[in-house]
Amino acid sequence: MAFEMSVPTETASPGAAVAPGTAAARLPADCVLLPLAQGELLVSRAHAVFCRVPAASAGAVRAVLAGDSSAAGLPAALLAELDRHGFFGPPRKPTPESPSVQLQLTNACNLVCSYCCTNSGKPRAHELGLGHYLGIVEDVRRTMGPRARVAILGGEPFLMPWAIELCERIVELDLQLTMFTNGIPLAQGDLPGRVAALTTRGAQVRISLAGATEAACDALSGAGRFDAALRAVHAVFEAGGTAIVDVMLLPAEVGSVAENLADLRRRLPPATKITLGVLYLSGRETGTNLFGSRADLEAALDRVAFEAGERIAATAPSPLAERREGCSCALGQHLHVRSDGSLFTCFKMEEKVGDLGVERFADALAAVRARPHPAVELARCADCALNTLCGGGCRSENLQYTGDPEEPVCGPWRVRVLSELLAEDRPSAMEWPAPHLLREARARGIEAPEALVPVVPSRHLLDT
Repeated sequence: MAFEMSVPTETASPGAAVAPGTAAARLPADCVLLPLAQGELLVSRAHAVFCRVPAASAGAVRAVLAGDSSAAGLPAALLAELDRHGFFGPPRKPTPESPSVQLQLTNACNLVCSYCCTNSGKPRAHELGLGHYLGIVEDVRRTMGPRARVAILGGEPFLMPWAIELCERIVELDLQLTMFTNGIPLAQGDLPGRVAALTTRGAQVRISLAGATEAACDALSGAGRFDAALRAVHAVFEAGGTAIVDVMLLPAEVGSVAENLADLRRRLPPATKITLGVLYLSGRETGTNLFGSRADLEAALDRVAFEAGERIAATAPSPLAERREGCSCALGQHLHVRSDGSLFTCFKMEEKVGDLGVERFADALAAVRARPHPAVELARCADCALNTLCGGGCRSENLQYTGDPEEPVCGPWRVRVLSELLAEDRPSAMEWPAPHLLREARARGIEAPEALVPVVPSRHLLDT
């Protein structure tokens, strides 16, 4: 998860939207009411919409749902809210996602970061070579179409001398390329120039830092990383390109980032984009560097924005949510290729779905898409009022905490806390990690488990 930063600028205030009329209002036939601390939440699975109903109006809404009265007779203020939340329009459709593939070129790395989510350092005994990866990206172009997103990562991908040749081929295929690197290899030879040339053709190169200062960064990754990364950013800039700097935001380093981010920006080329990244449970990260709750994370972002004089792109409240038929990874929209050819439905997923050392990417993709398992087909989710809003949760997280990707990290507590957050027009909560939802539930006095404990260890610790 990354949060983009920018220097604040003045913008004009948007005008208020004008809602269409509701004289012929009719609620979707499948509407149900879910309990809230104050009032109730009206939900339609078919339309993938939601809206808080004040306690004083709940009886009138029940009468409408029972067919005893017309929705047009509801209070005008409630009708306006229902209209704003999409109840009187057509069913919401899933937003088309740009498909993506991540290619881990090697598990080798020139750093040993204490929090590394892939447990990188040493290469695997058997790793795919350039020929294999060229075949994979040709298949990506053929099966996922132009402008599909391809990410190159490691370990440190540019330890592979052929990595830049692969990157150039990806751009030639009209695929959207993102190169993830610690930057150390980019300060030598012709690599900065070739990477810079790719960025002028629409590719991105993202150079990571473990902190906003040399002391913080090098303490987590090893001496010399901070300066080497900054040299790489300047080398790409001087060759005519641009780099994005990804700074890890750890709970223990919030104060340091807030205090030193402005100085870091001054040391970078003009207009260099900076993002803040947060960690998740994987590889060598066992939880020490995770934010315990969404409230903690938002407070940290607010502090950085205020003290550093930056604007952080926050998720605004919204009366409308994305329709989620299921986890986009489970639907075959996102795939991760490990350096030995093992195929997973996402970077975090622990369940192997193919082996590109022996099969074509196109064949493996077809097999994944042939069994998408949308939320309506999951036993736990089929009858849930929120299933087209939630989508059955992140399949990787499900596997991690329940042992089964099709068994969501769920219960009455999750439905209740999601209902409360939807009632506040915070549909982005559907993407929160389950531990953050649990902490939110307990903070609101909702009966919930004390904690979530993984039952499946990270494959990044087992298969390197």
